[in-house]
Amino acid sequence: MVAARAGLPATALLTAVTALFAAVWLINRALADAAAPPQAIEPDHFRLGQERELRTLQLFLDQAPTPLVMLAAGGAVTAANRAARRLFRTDGPVDAAPDLAEAIAETNPDGRRTIRLNAGGLPRTYALSVADVVSAGAALRLAALTDIQGEIQAAEAAALKELLQVLSHEIMNSLTPLASLAQSAGELVAEGGAENARLARDSLGVIVRRTEGLQRFVSAYRRLARLPDPAPRQVSLSEVLEEAARLFRTRWTAIPLELETPAPDVMIRLDPDLTAQALINLLANAAEAAGCGSGRPHVRLAGAAAGDGVTITVEDSGPGVAPDARGELFRPFFTTKPDGSGIGLSLARQAVVSQGGQLVLAPSDPGGGARFVIEL
Repeated sequence: MVAARAGLPATALLTAVTALFAAVWLINRALADAAAPPQAIEPDHFRLGQERELRTLQLFLDQAPTPLVMLAAGGAVTAANRAARRLFRTDGPVDAAPDLAEAIAETNPDGRRTIRLNAGGLPRTYALSVADVVSAGAALRLAALTDIQGEIQAAEAAALKELLQVLSHEIMNSLTPLASLAQSAGELVAEGGAENARLARDSLGVIVRRTEGLQRFVSAYRRLARLPDPAPRQVSLSEVLEEAARLFRTRWTAIPLELETPAPDVMIRLDPDLTAQALINLLANAAEAAGCGSGRPHVRLAGAAAGDGVTITVEDSGPGVAPDARGELFRPFFTTKPDGSGIGLSLARQAVVSQGGQLVLAPSDPGGGARFVIEL
């Protein structure tokens, strides 16, 4: 189960599952031995057979390529197999605690999170999955650490390539006609005459306007590239939603906002500033879309508990998103608005993803507007 949640390769899956079973068996045996009365001493030959069995199970455990660690009730983290001992360079307590201990304790067995560790002296990112074990009145938690640094770097490289393609496409689309207009204006000035001078001035006016547009485009890119690192803290979800609602009602006075806060309130660890920025962008898009709809314009903002996290929904009464635009919607600088910059949704998603969440365009009711869902 831990291996599947950690996304292990198929070749390691069977070994990891066997190792997990062995780990649970070893833990149960160790706890039972610790609870046994001192006088319950087994014959030597039986004890030797048991030790051989334990060594065999430990051998299976050590074959798992994924580091497995154990978190005891007291908060101590120890390596459970060879991969973990090699990763943390220890046979005893893991030096990465308490950060690792806190992450293991806070991770839901049904979920998965990422954690940055300096194991072995080099910082790397791991996917963390856990499973709970209870035996002899004591609770333990097994955790699998899957190295995803390579996946992250590959995703970053792909994102950079896509961004460069977008930048080169947009900049070249602007520079090519500007260069042609500048050449034409120069030729008109060289030929002389009142009419040529007028045409040259018109060309220069177009060049100035397009240059200003290109400058706005570059400024938008710089804002997109300079999103701050998350600074999470424990906050009230209702307060985050109410603050976003106040900002919306101040700016969009003609569009009603339906606010639904969770009851009871939910406390969650997130960056309120980044989350507010994402909500402001989503609500601004929703207001503009609602104003283009055929019915009564309105926007809905709702939050609710979802497992060990929360969901935040932003929904509008606009015309919805065209099917051919759904796949491009979060792409930087993609926009369906004549005067749009194409960075609002990109910024919103980046603000959410940087906190370990996700922002998706959810299916809407027939004839309904767009519905965006944040999961944190």
